[in-house]
Amino acid sequence: MSIRSNRPDLDATKIPSEIDIAWAAGIYEGEGTCRLAGRTKRGFMVSVPQKEPEILYRLRDWFGGSVAKPCGKNPCFNWNVCGDRARVFIAVIYRFLTAHRRAQVDGTNGLEAIEALSLGGISMIEAYEAIGLFNEQKKSRTWRGSERNEIRRENYRKRKAEDPTFLPRLTARNNEWKARQTQNGDTNETPKTA
Repeated sequence: MSIRSNRPDLDATKIPSEIDIAWAAGIYEGEGTCRLAGRTKRGFMVSVPQKEPEILYRLRDWFGGSVAKPCGKNPCFNWNVCGDRARVFIAVIYRFLTAHRRAQVDGTNGLEAIEALSLGGISMIEAYEAIGLFNEQKKSRTWRGSERNEIRRENYRKRKAEDPTFLPRLTARNNEWKARQTQNGDTNETPKTA
């Protein structure tokens, strides 16, 4: 599978049949939610609550994720799946959803990786491939994978090697910036860019 595998313990352990996918869509239609998650609201998350966990364990086995136990005043177990795993889940059940649920999914833009989504549906393999391709393209566009970043790193190494005072000056400048931010009440860790 070509999705980001940052947590293999959250991967699916079984392959769902077409009937299993339609059944999962029914469960999601009745109880599920999807939303943007994380501090920057760029992550994607699907959640399904149930008082009995058996259904949720099936979803976890077929689509990955985790099942959280009830806590506090919440009497429900929750199946949670995030990121690429959530996108694959929504992509394969999308064709079975009502117009109302489709509008909710479309509103999150959670399926931006799978542009070829149609009423005819998409298979698990097609969803994994589409998301893998999307991640590769995204990686080449991001800061980490760009040529510009490589040039900056090389300039940093060169300046560090040529000028022994470069690193202490850079550290002092960053410390001054942090002190100013603390005085102003701004606790962000990164400098603001214009």
